Amino acid sequence: MIRNSTKTPARVDRRFRPSRKAELIAGGLIVLAMLVLFALVRPTSDAASPSSPDWLTYSDFSQDMPTISTAERVGTITRRAQASDVLEVLGASGEDADNAMDALRDTGLLSRSKLAAGTVLTAYFDEAANEGLGELVSVSLRADPRTTLLATRKPDGSFMTSTLTARVFDGTRRIAGTIETTLADALTAQGGPQDLAGDVAALFPDDTQLALGGRKGERFDIVYQVAEDERGNVLETGDLLFAAYNGKQSNGSWYRFEPSDTGRAEFYNRQGSTQKPLLTRYPLGYAQISSGFGRRLHPVSGLLLLHSGVDFRAPIGTPIYAAGDGVISQMGWGDGYGRQIFITHKRDFETVYAHMSGFNTQLSPGMSVKRGDLIGYVGNSGTATGPHLHFEIRENGRYVNPVSLNLPSGRSLARNPEEMDKLREQISKIDTLRGATGPLTTARLTTMTIPTNP
Repeated sequence: MIRNSTKTPARVDRRFRPSRKAELIAGGLIVLAMLVLFALVRPTSDAASPSSPDWLTYSDFSQDMPTISTAERVGTITRRAQASDVLEVLGASGEDADNAMDALRDTGLLSRSKLAAGTVLTAYFDEAANEGLGELVSVSLRADPRTTLLATRKPDGSFMTSTLTARVFDGTRRIAGTIETTLADALTAQGGPQDLAGDVAALFPDDTQLALGGRKGERFDIVYQVAEDERGNVLETGDLLFAAYNGKQSNGSWYRFEPSDTGRAEFYNRQGSTQKPLLTRYPLGYAQISSGFGRRLHPVSGLLLLHSGVDFRAPIGTPIYAAGDGVISQMGWGDGYGRQIFITHKRDFETVYAHMSGFNTQLSPGMSVKRGDLIGYVGNSGTATGPHLHFEIRENGRYVNPVSLNLPSGRSLARNPEEMDKLREQISKIDTLRGATGPLTTARLTTMTIPTNP
C-alpha cells in the first residue's frame, strides 16, 4: 500500500509537465511578437504622409512645444485708471493692452466705456519673450458674478476670447440672531450681505436707531434670495423675502408679496396690509401735473436744465399740505423759488414747496408738522410763468422723481379675498422655510441654505 502511493504521484508529474522543447518554442514566439510590435510603434522623425494626422505620427509632443515660463500678475482698476492702463503697469505693451481689452469688449459683455472701479484683472506674461521683459499671453476678468472672460494671445499677436459661465442655482438663505454691535455686523458675521441691513431698517421707518444699526440685544430674522454655484458659493444676492425684528421700539414681521392685479412687489404683514407711506406724492391732492421731473427747456431762460421736481397746476390760494411728518427746516423767500418751505423727514428725506402765495401763519422754522397739515397756499412768486406748486422730494440730498419714487402704497388686501389667499400661501411657504409657524420667538436661531422650490 505504501509503495503504490509513492509511485502514483511520479506518473502524474510526467504526464502533465510540458517538454523543454515546447517551452523554448513558445518563448521564442513571444519574443518575436514583442520585437514586431516594438518595430511598429517605435517613435520616428520621418515626415507624416499627407493623409496622416500629426498626432498619429508623433508620440512625444514635448520635443516640438516651446517651453514657456509664465508669470501671473494681478491689478485692480481704479477711478482714475483705465483697464489698458492697469495692464501696462503690470508689464504689457500699449498695443497688447489695447488689443486684449478690445477683444474682451467685442464679446458685448463689457461696457465700451470705462470699467467699474474695483474690477480685478489677472494677466499672464511669457517671461522669456521680449528680451526677458515679458509678453502678455492672456488676460481674464469677471464680467459679472456668473461670467468670466478670457482673452488669449494667438500666434499672429491678436487675441481671441472665451467665456466661462458658471452653473447657477437659485436658492434661499435665512440668517437670524442677536445684535452685538450693529445689524450690518451681525449679518456679515453669519456670511450675509450687510446691505440687507438697510432693507430691514426701511421696514421700520419710525425707529431711527435701527437706521443707525439697532441696539445690542435686539433680535432679527431674515430670509433672502441668492444665486449660487455648484459648490454653494453665493454669486449674487437677490431680494429680501422676509424680515422680522424684535427690539425696544420696533416689533413685527413683513413678507414680500406681489399681487397679481398690480404686479408691484411690496412687504405685507400677516393681516394683509403694507406699510403706511412715509410721504405722499400729491401735496395738493390729485392736481394736474403741468411739468414733470427731468431735463427740460426752462420756460423763462430757455436753457436745457434739470427740472428737479414736479409742477402741479392749480389756482392761486389752493391749500398746500405737508407730504409727511417732519420738521420745518426753512421757511421764507428764496431766489427763483419765491416763497418756499423745506421740511425734513425721516430716512433722510426732504420735501420742498415753492412759488407759494403765502404761508400758514401759525408755522415757523423748527416746528414739527404732521402729514396733511396745512402749510401754505399755491401762488406764482419767484421765477414762475403762472400759478402752480413746484414740489420736490430729495433723498440723502439727491433729487428724486416724486411720481416714480418707490414708496409703500398703504394698501390692504383684506377686501380682496383672492389676493389675500395668495398672500397666506406666500406666508405659509416662507414660514415653512424658516421652520416657524408664528412671529419671531426665543427659539434657537440658525443660518441655513434652503431651496427655492421645496
